[in-house]
Amino acid sequence: MVKVNFRIIVLAVSLLVVSFALSHYSPQQDSFTGLCILSRPGFSLLYNGTATLGVGRELEVGKVYTVWGRLRETSNGFWMDVAGIKESKPSFPLETLTGAYWDSGYPQLLTPSRVRLAVRLNATKGMLISVKGLFYGNRFYPLKVRELRYLERPENGMPYFLHGVVVQPGNPAEVWNGSESFRVYLPHSLTLKAGRKVDVLGIARLYSTITLYVEDAGDVRLLGMAERAPVSEARYGQIAEGECLVIKAGRSLSLNCTRLRLYNFSARVGDMIRFMALKRKSSLLCLSCRVIKPREALPNSICSPGKGHFGKIEGKVAWVKVYRNGFGIANVTNGTCWVLLKLPSRLGISVEGNESIVAYGEFTTYRGMPAFQVTSGDDICYGRRC
Repeated sequence: MVKVNFRIIVLAVSLLVVSFALSHYSPQQDSFTGLCILSRPGFSLLYNGTATLGVGRELEVGKVYTVWGRLRETSNGFWMDVAGIKESKPSFPLETLTGAYWDSGYPQLLTPSRVRLAVRLNATKGMLISVKGLFYGNRFYPLKVRELRYLERPENGMPYFLHGVVVQPGNPAEVWNGSESFRVYLPHSLTLKAGRKVDVLGIARLYSTITLYVEDAGDVRLLGMAERAPVSEARYGQIAEGECLVIKAGRSLSLNCTRLRLYNFSARVGDMIRFMALKRKSSLLCLSCRVIKPREALPNSICSPGKGHFGKIEGKVAWVKVYRNGFGIANVTNGTCWVLLKLPSRLGISVEGNESIVAYGEFTTYRGMPAFQVTSGDDICYGRRC
């Protein structure tokens, strides 16, 4: 009988201590202020960092409530028969975390370790935030949120907001932000076109090249085309514009207005082209190019040879000489003007006297005499090859 009475006394004292610790609303009623961490129809669970309390109301997860009524202990923990309830400010200590807000199916805080958030925040994805709240289990319940800024420099495992120009299309794409290049891996079926300004949000990985992994197509915004400038003034990542003469052709074009070769467009030596091309580190990438004057419209420059100048010659073959090594010389004459046309064996060209000939290339000299050279057999038109 003494043991039973002693247990009753201990239980009563325990309830009295808990009730006194939780009570501040009214001396006649128990009260408790806590964060709602679980809500079901007819039931919610409140938590204040040290203790949990069940109430028979459906509340909103992530909000703080003060409840008052009769506190009692059950086999599942403390329960309150609620007499009153109201939203409240937290009266208990909060933890503070700083990281980047991220949402890829569920809300997270990247520090860069991933902290799972119990609720979605009214915060900008990828932005650094300061958040106050409570941990319960493996989730953090945020109560106060303050946006800070985007990261100024990419950090490994953290979100980074990139604004730049696509200098290498595809997936992955290369984006230039004005000071450094980023390799950008995009969601499947998404590609970026060269010359487009873009905003990209992704998770940074610091390899030899800074890499961004984009998880959602909505994290990529197209902003129009890059800035334009004349080809002689264009900087890396800008769109170069110009009207130039093609002086060498092949997989790329050499132009008379720039030392940079033009890729992604085909034209013949001697064609005049107008182009808009992305300026890259050592080349131009055609975005919009067209021939505005075919080479056939070039004037005949046989009477005005200038060493190193590009031009067109047109006339008849006066004589041909071929050396033992296969190298040949043809004297092309038009009226009183003449020039020596070099015919290396690699061109695979054999001309005969009195044949009409048209060639596109560069003036040079041969043993002190005016001469003309071409880079390809396609740049010589003669006989049936015209």
